[in-house]
Amino acid sequence: MAIEVFNGTSIPRELTTAAMEFLWVKWKTLNDTNDLSLQRLTEECSYQLRANSIHLLTINDDFVYMYVGEAVQANASESLAGSLLSQQINPLKREFADVYRQVAKRLTPAFVRFTATWSQTGQLWQRLILPIKVADGAVILVVYSELINHQTEIYDHLFRTAPDAMIIACPITNDAGHAIDGWVLMMNDRARHLLRFDGTIGNLRLTQLPQFAGVDIWGRLYAPKSAAAATPVTTADFNVDIMRFPHVFGLRITPKIDDRDATLVPHSSAHGANQPA
Repeated sequence: MAIEVFNGTSIPRELTTAAMEFLWVKWKTLNDTNDLSLQRLTEECSYQLRANSIHLLTINDDFVYMYVGEAVQANASESLAGSLLSQQINPLKREFADVYRQVAKRLTPAFVRFTATWSQTGQLWQRLILPIKVADGAVILVVYSELINHQTEIYDHLFRTAPDAMIIACPITNDAGHAIDGWVLMMNDRARHLLRFDGTIGNLRLTQLPQFAGVDIWGRLYAPKSAAAATPVTTADFNVDIMRFPHVFGLRITPKIDDRDATLVPHSSAHGANQPA
């Protein structure tokens, strides 16, 4: 099966978001008090649920889309409202139909996770399916979906644990547009070890790091150069590759001593460096 399914009490609460947790608890409370209805479950709340929701109605062995939220429709490759699930071109429609039938039959929620051909790298869809029994044996399924993006945490981990010492900073410029300093936005573990820095980077400027005090190496960092075209700069203690990005710049720092345990002890006087072109 191309989707991962959790039924009833096996729904992994640690995977659900705050909005999903709210909707799940609300469904359970209304169901336990025999007050469950589409109106009560979907009435306004602090979470913006409607845009990420669809409402399906059972029709024999099929399902019709009664309501389709804007966010769901925007991520679909075809029009959904008013159509039958069986008519869709979605390659996962059979798997979803099997899950929907089980939810409608057992009247217990389900939670599914899946990726699809249109998903971007690092993205995962999560879907909570909640049944509501209505007249004449029909069942309405309230399906709430969220796109979970793991790219940020992946990239953050890769940057933080990279073997090269790296700092990302936002330029502080003078009237001529030349960067004279930079606000430190990110500093990985290797850079912290190399610079002997264990503090926080909030409100930290590069020139406040003793190893960079008085080092004039920044120049015109807004020049239209890609990150791949790094500008090499050297100081008395270390070499720096300046990587240009659209709004920030990166520093790849290499000590002149070829030793992974080496640290850069600041000198009593600052050393100048060559100004990049």
